Amino acid sequence: MMPGFSSLFVGKHRKGIRRAIVLLVVLSVLLFSVVTTMKNYPASSTVVSPSGRYILENVRVGRILTLAGMAYLRVIDRQNPQEVYRTPLYDTQSLDMRVTEDDETVGIAWIYFNRDKKTFDIAMPQWESHWLNMFISNTPYVHIEN
Repeated sequence: MMPGFSSLFVGKHRKGIRRAIVLLVVLSVLLFSVVTTMKNYPASSTVVSPSGRYILENVRVGRILTLAGMAYLRVIDRQNPQEVYRTPLYDTQSLDMRVTEDDETVGIAWIYFNRDKKTFDIAMPQWESHWLNMFISNTPYVHIEN
């Protein structure tokens, strides 16, 4: 082995590690920015529950990345407006904003918010999970198979 070869290899290895770290930091900042933007989008449509207590907002996120046709439901309890509940992403083709409410749940067609448990039941046909759901949805949810 030639003298200096190992130091040359270590120098290139360190440079590669630095580049990987910089790339990871840049991607993390980009992901954080995208998710923060998505969480703060204005609603594309809004309905109020029959009792008037809950505001349900459909929030389209298709302007970011490859999420065309995707949205989430934001539920706001008017008695605790600082509490905002977000569903995972769903395909807006299945969207039906007719609101329903009973003693246990409030929701729209296919998506129901359990008021006591603070959870969502998603009954959308052919619903598929998206990798961004872990960042968008802040509320436990269950997909109910049809």
